[in-house]
Amino acid sequence: MSESSNKQFKVLQNLPDELMVRSLSFLPIQSLLQTRVVSKLFRHTEIRSLDLDYSGIFSVERSQLEVINIIQNVFNKHEGMEIKRFVLCPNGIDWEESVTSWINTCIGKNIQEIVLDFSKSREVVEIPIDFSAIKTLTVLNLGWCKFDEIPNNSPEGLKLLKKLSLTRTMTTKEMVDAILRNCIHLELLELNECFIYGILTIPALNHKKFKSLVLSTMSNITDIVVHAPTLEYFKYEGYVTNITFSTTDALKEANIHYKRNRHIYDPSDMVISNMKDFTKVYVLATTNIFLEALIKRHVGGGRLERKGTFKFENLTDFKISFNARSICTLFEIAEFLNDCPKVERLVIDIQNFEYADRLEFWEIHLKEEIENNNYLFMFLNEVKIIGYKNHWHELDIIEFFVKNAPALVKVDLEMPKNSKTKVHQPDNARINFITSKFPAIKVTEV
Repeated sequence: MSESSNKQFKVLQNLPDELMVRSLSFLPIQSLLQTRVVSKLFRHTEIRSLDLDYSGIFSVERSQLEVINIIQNVFNKHEGMEIKRFVLCPNGIDWEESVTSWINTCIGKNIQEIVLDFSKSREVVEIPIDFSAIKTLTVLNLGWCKFDEIPNNSPEGLKLLKKLSLTRTMTTKEMVDAILRNCIHLELLELNECFIYGILTIPALNHKKFKSLVLSTMSNITDIVVHAPTLEYFKYEGYVTNITFSTTDALKEANIHYKRNRHIYDPSDMVISNMKDFTKVYVLATTNIFLEALIKRHVGGGRLERKGTFKFENLTDFKISFNARSICTLFEIAEFLNDCPKVERLVIDIQNFEYADRLEFWEIHLKEEIENNNYLFMFLNEVKIIGYKNHWHELDIIEFFVKNAPALVKVDLEMPKNSKTKVHQPDNARINFITSKFPAIKVTEV
């Protein structure tokens, strides 16, 4: 029943009419609404859909009132005993009364998943629902909406909750504590742009299923303390802040998307202090701010000095995103990968970033340094550059890995069609030289 409506119809067309009509009544709601216009037989099909996903119902051809009437008509005619899933992403703000009514109907029919996202309206909408009292919920995803606060003590519901995602909502540290104390089956917690101040603690010491933690754009947090022995995936996006784990034995993947903070002159020491907890991961994605913290620079007498060194023994996938002006070059990428003996895949994201300036140090010192060092990446088989623009230093990067990665089988260069930075004229002679050494280079426009 997850196939397209045409395929669904072909499967059902050989069934008796009564059985076919009853089967159609359980289709996901958007497939059912499409099928009901196919023939008179289906026009008055009863509605028993378990999946009320309205995320694709909005279009320029429908007014907000028309959409509300369509959804209300479904709820008025819904004859099923259960609704498992309700998804709504309105593009307006005049929805409070209707949404509250629909959710109450869902609660009466043992709703398991609620996804409510008002981000398109760009205003926080108040939904006076006590979600913490819903006993059947397994997935709760709320964006840009204000709701009845989850009590600090153990809430009545949420005993079965597995996934919780809150975006731009009033969330307190006490609320997070209450959720983690009560939701013993929680697998994923995601907090985006939530207004929490000071130290955020994740008390999941006694959880056996807590696998994923995402914290994004929490600008008022000064410290993050994580007690989660089963955590496998951690993502942090925001300014550099202190991150402490009681243990990272289960951690397999980390996405540390640091942003530049003008109020902090040099966050390198904090970055290095945090990084010790991620040395055992298999997948690491981060930004140039991380490489800058580990950077080698000439000090007195032409000597190179490095701020911090870590061995990433398990790392197989590494992605570095350049999202701000940076002094990082191929040298810093190569030096880091030199401490990753098992790395297999490398992604360099330079969308809307230009290597055009600050390369004097590369020309004077680092180019010679990298030529004198012996680099060998035995397991590296794939290199991808997102935002490739024919810049000569990008060719330095490609040529370097073609020479030093004997297992290399794939080099993908994604060239942006519409970029904020200028695409350069190709250096055909140099490109031809590189492709003569490694012909499996693919350039695509995206």
